[in-house]
Amino acid sequence: MKQKVLEYLSITFVISWSCWLLLAFLIRFAGVALFSPIGLPLYSLGTAAPLIGAWIVKRKSGEGTAFLKQIIALKQPVTGYLLVIIFAWGFCFLPILLGDNEQQAPFYTALFQLPIMIFFGGGLEEPGWRGYLLPLLQKKYSSFQATCILAIIWTSWHLPLWLVKGSGQDTTSLAGFTICVFSLAFLLTILWNRYESPALCILLHAGINAFGDVYPPSFNQLSSSIVLLLICLLLFLGDHYLKQRS
Repeated sequence: MKQKVLEYLSITFVISWSCWLLLAFLIRFAGVALFSPIGLPLYSLGTAAPLIGAWIVKRKSGEGTAFLKQIIALKQPVTGYLLVIIFAWGFCFLPILLGDNEQQAPFYTALFQLPIMIFFGGGLEEPGWRGYLLPLLQKKYSSFQATCILAIIWTSWHLPLWLVKGSGQDTTSLAGFTICVFSLAFLLTILWNRYESPALCILLHAGINAFGDVYPPSFNQLSSSIVLLLICLLLFLGDHYLKQRS
């Protein structure tokens, strides 16, 4: 298991960090814009690296085709899709309830943003993080421990983006971002352990980023971020308790 994890992380980090560090260099010293014919492909390739890394490792063991089929398996229980909608909307709407943010766009904006977020806004990370790495970690660690380990890895993976002007991370508090990553990781673990569906995890991740245009995230508001983390943790513990009882 350790060898598989290290192999996967090596491929993923090398691809992502190489693309993002090169992009940061080009933006700073060559005047390349993030959303340009050069910048966007580099950014997107780095974002898709968790998926690419998982496919490479799976392909080596003869499971590459099955892995890709699992990603596009959209025939999932209706409850799974409902949970995605509730989690995605609630994750972004909570800061509004706490008075730390305001709605910035009509609700339907999220629907138009969703396809973009699936392919360019983080959705394609999920077949790697949840579809490959999480199940491996849960073979050795509890769901709670595996989620925390993955959240630390996931946060570390994003670090070069603080050097990329316009990425969003460049103006974000690392502490607040880390707390939100842990919060989302708990929700994604709930979703994965219930349905084992990369497609649903893709939709949740992309959905949260899409709703982020309606309710911009408040990473720099640590108080609301901590409240969000506590709620996600309670949902995770409650779900785990129900599974143990069933």
